Amino acid sequence: MTELIRSTFTGPGRDGDFAWMTLQPGHARTLFVFNDNEEEFLAHDSGSDHACRAGGGNAVIRPLQCSAAPRAAGVPTGSYREGPHHMGYSALDAHVRGMVDRAIERIDGLLNTGRFEALAFSWDDETRLGGRIFATAQPVRDYIVDRLIDTALRHP
Repeated sequence: MTELIRSTFTGPGRDGDFAWMTLQPGHARTLFVFNDNEEEFLAHDSGSDHACRAGGGNAVIRPLQCSAAPRAAGVPTGSYREGPHHMGYSALDAHVRGMVDRAIERIDGLLNTGRFEALAFSWDDETRLGGRIFATAQPVRDYIVDRLIDTALRHP
């Protein structure tokens, strides 16, 4: 099984700070999963350079998904567009499941390369999936975390 790293941000320059962690030799074989917004997640699929700029929170590592050997992958947790999922997925509806499943497929493909021994994602003891930029509904957070765990379990 791929090691799961439930990472809690407690400050810069230490474990939990994805930007710092990616520079540590002990994480050279770690795939980092960051909370993305739907627009930039989809832009990455289309090959847009827009999807390669650093974001807020743990999305600061977004540029690492654009290298020849990606070390990061985003999972959308909300949208900046007006609508039911503005500023956080509000329900685990078919659209949200589809977006998360698409992200999990990308993560699964990266783990299939054999380059990674660990999978790191933001953790919060109360909500499971860490993240404060979007107000993501708890069933969505649970679905994302459960899918990440299941995916890691499939990879020895």
